[in-house]
This record gives sequence, C-alpha cells and structure tokens, in this order.
Amino acid sequence: MKQYCKISLLLAVFGFIGIVFLTISTEAQFHITTVEDSAFSGKERMKPAVPFYHDEHNDAAGIYDCSTCHHVWEDGEKLEYTDSIGMECSACHLAEPGATEMDLIRAYHLQCRTCHLEEKSGPILCAECHVGEK
Repeated sequence: MKQYCKISLLLAVFGFIGIVFLTISTEAQFHITTVEDSAFSGKERMKPAVPFYHDEHNDAAGIYDCSTCHHVWEDGEKLEYTDSIGMECSACHLAEPGATEMDLIRAYHLQCRTCHLEEKSGPILCAECHVGEK
C-alpha cells in the first residue's frame, strides 16, 4: 500500500509540473500583440508595427499546426513535422549572404498576404495591417 501511495504521489507531482510548463508555453504566445523582430529594432520604420493577437488570429483562422506559419525549409522543400517556434523570422530570412531587411519584409508580406488571399479572408492592403502611429 505504501508503494502505491508513493507512485501516485510521484505521478501527481510530474503531472503538475507538466501542466505548469504547458501553461507557461501557451501563455507566452497569448501575450503577443504585434508582429515583431529584433532585426527591426532601432531602425526608423516606414510604417507602424502590425497589431497581431496570436491566439485570437489562429483560433479565428482555424490554424492548429504551428508549422503553418513557423515553417522550416531545407533544399527548397518545407519540412513536415518541423517548426521554427522560438526563432525570429530574421534568423533564417536574413541568414543568406546578401540578404537585406527588405528580404525579411518581403517574407513577412508573402507569408501573411498570400494566406489571406488564398483563404479570401483577412487584410491584404498596407493600411489594413499597418494601423496606428509610427
């Protein structure tokens, strides 16, 4: 009986720890309110940052596969079951020799605008995304 109680207690502790880590990782995305990348920090923006509420957007769009947006490409092919969560877009999109901030901006626009056009939903014009003050 004592052994059963110890195992139950151990499982309860590990379960609690798992729930805490899951909650923390989920909450980290919940607080995202704008599209940001450190590659843009300290630079004069031509347009204001794009308001973006990560979880609300994905719930409304029915996006449940993180790699839909947080993708990884290798040799011109999108890798299945692989995502880039925790990485900034600039980590890859500015990694190529000769890549510029404009290449990064183009990547953001292609990712978001292309999906909005394909789904016939969501903003596609500059002022529909870049709202607010600079």
